[in-house]
Amino acid sequence: MYFWKCWRETRISFYVFLLIGVTLAAFVSVKVTAIDLPPDQRLAGAWVIIVLASSALLSLSGISFGATGIGEEFAHKTASFLLTKPRSIRYFVWTAWTANALQFLMLTASIVLVGASILSWRSHAPVTGRLLLAFLPGLAMAFLLFGVTYLSGVLHKNGRNGFLTTLGVVIAFPIICATVEHYWHIHLPSPTDMYAIGMVELFSNPELASTLPHFWPFVGWSLVALACPFVAQLVLERTEL
Repeated sequence: MYFWKCWRETRISFYVFLLIGVTLAAFVSVKVTAIDLPPDQRLAGAWVIIVLASSALLSLSGISFGATGIGEEFAHKTASFLLTKPRSIRYFVWTAWTANALQFLMLTASIVLVGASILSWRSHAPVTGRLLLAFLPGLAMAFLLFGVTYLSGVLHKNGRNGFLTTLGVVIAFPIICATVEHYWHIHLPSPTDMYAIGMVELFSNPELASTLPHFWPFVGWSLVALACPFVAQLVLERTEL
């Protein structure tokens, strides 16, 4: 099955990201809860660090997994064989996407489970549902970067080039947004709009970690992430193999 082929090609990366994520969650939970602060402040401070660090880790994993999508089959010279089989192109596009999407969910669930368990145990305070929702923007960002890399790999017919394209977008897009807003006072839609609180403010007031993300930016960018495999499918259906 193509699903297992996708898993075999990404499982080493998944195990590496999983080890880093779980170790990071455990280390932060133990170190921060050792600080002499009220339990609620220790929990909130540790949770902020875990959320921000895991968001960066998930984003990196999104770009990495996206580069191993269906576009990489062209670089391996296997696309002409796979995409001309009786199964539809849609099957291969969405199977590869789903295989990696499940890995994001498992990564996030593992980090949340380890972090929440240790924090609750050491600070004697429960991790609430609102704190868990703080992971949503980072998860949506990871899916977005994964989708952009996945689509770029199809357009370039090379996963590595898709990886480099996404890195360029990650670097250039915030600069463009900041420049346009500074000189022309126009706010361009940005994935950072999902975050209700800036990083500086969040570190200064960790108790605000339970603040819910902005709803419509979250929904909008999640739809953009889901649109990427649809566009990839349309591109492949019109590609000469």
